Amino acid sequence: SFSLGIKLFYSTFLSLSYLIGVWNTMARPTLKSLSPAIFAAVAFTLSWFAGIWCHFVQFTSTSGTSSTSPITVNFGIWYYQGYQVVDSPVQGTVVLQTCNQYPSGTNIDAAWRSARAFSTMTLIIGGIVTFFALLSGFLYPSSTSYKSGGLAFLLCCLFQGLSLLLLDSNACNYNEMIDDLEKSFNDSNSIHLDFEETCSLGPGAKCAIASTVFWFVAGVAALKVEPPRRGEITQQTQDVTYTRTVGEDGTAVVEEHVVKGEPVPVSSGQADV
Repeated sequence: SFSLGIKLFYSTFLSLSYLIGVWNTMARPTLKSLSPAIFAAVAFTLSWFAGIWCHFVQFTSTSGTSSTSPITVNFGIWYYQGYQVVDSPVQGTVVLQTCNQYPSGTNIDAAWRSARAFSTMTLIIGGIVTFFALLSGFLYPSSTSYKSGGLAFLLCCLFQGLSLLLLDSNACNYNEMIDDLEKSFNDSNSIHLDFEETCSLGPGAKCAIASTVFWFVAGVAALKVEPPRRGEITQQTQDVTYTRTVGEDGTAVVEEHVVKGEPVPVSSGQADV
């Protein structure tokens, strides 16, 4: 068993040595060739926050007493901002900000549904293409495939920009939840509270705008730069000569002479398919 363990260790060592040698001979992807993937990763992260976060648009109160700070209520594409009271054994009663699904009776108009559709398509298409773009340093896609990814990034730029249709929907204009909040607050309190008639940009909408820019930059970069390339596969020949010399005492000495040739490429680093 001891000799078997030695053999396994030796074979593992040889395998690792081979892999390290192959890695050292591979062409390293440059920052320029990976720039589309980097920009796309930033764009996808911003798109995720814009689509999932419940802070796409916001309403700020415009009236109240002098001692009342302005109240800001946030709404997202899929969720709206809510609050939950939690009893903590350490901190006592704590009010947590949460993102809740819209009630079933919410009036979601065509612009709102379009914003949801375009935001979802951005996350699906952008997520898939960005995933493969991040692996381009190992997959070595062809120039055609890389440019196709660039067109997909530009499509995500368009879709992400169209998600801003939420600013022209019922979530921003004639928001029924804001009307209900004003009514319930004014009926139960001595403070008369009013909100803005239309929404303003929240952090989510700003993320959507920034994401649109990054999708565009990622698409242009993928169309302009070359994808990561493999190193050239070369073949090197060598001439070996042996010289046998017999000394006076009859002892024969064999000398080996190796003359190495120049490496000759036998395969390009990458075929364009």
